Amino acid sequence: MFVRDLYLDLHEVVTVNNNQSVQDVYDTLKKSGYRCIPVVNEEGHYKGMVYKVHVMEDIYENNGAEKNNIDHLLKHHDLYIHQRSPFLNALLEIKALPFISVVEDGKLIGILTHNKVESVLEDAFGLHTGGINITISSIEAKGMIEKLTKTLRGENIEGMFTLDNGSVVARRVVITLESGKSEAEIQDIKDRLENNGFRILHIDYLESRQ
Repeated sequence: MFVRDLYLDLHEVVTVNNNQSVQDVYDTLKKSGYRCIPVVNEEGHYKGMVYKVHVMEDIYENNGAEKNNIDHLLKHHDLYIHQRSPFLNALLEIKALPFISVVEDGKLIGILTHNKVESVLEDAFGLHTGGINITISSIEAKGMIEKLTKTLRGENIEGMFTLDNGSVVARRVVITLESGKSEAEIQDIKDRLENNGFRILHIDYLESRQ
């Protein structure tokens, strides 16, 4: 999965120009309701991000001139990703940021938000469709997924998420199966899992979020 499938296009993003005054930028931030927005120059090249708190400090605490531009307040000018960046790269980069900018040929084309990242993770868990969410573990880490899929042959797996990656001793897997099963069908699934060496740690019944 690439970032190009997830990012918010530029026409939907609030931006400011780095030549705008501190006061103008503060007014835009206040009107937008965001705590941070991306900054571009006249040609649309990405210049960084500006935080509302830093603008306010400049105006009210540091006696900053309201007519000055905001170049001295820019952050993260070298933190961005590209359309074809893998999702994993975005996941690692966005952790300490309110969003991460998407840049091509030096120009801002959009942003990737935490909501989009969380949506991908929710989909991996199968939370969008809802269903029966089962957390299991096995002492056999190697070949566990193959064994699990064979055990659940015939079941519609809505989502799957692995934990404890790298462990050679044990691994946990969270799977979501389609809803609408009877108690007898659920018990059959539990019996199959346990008879094949899987330990059931937790079961949740999820509502669809679609």
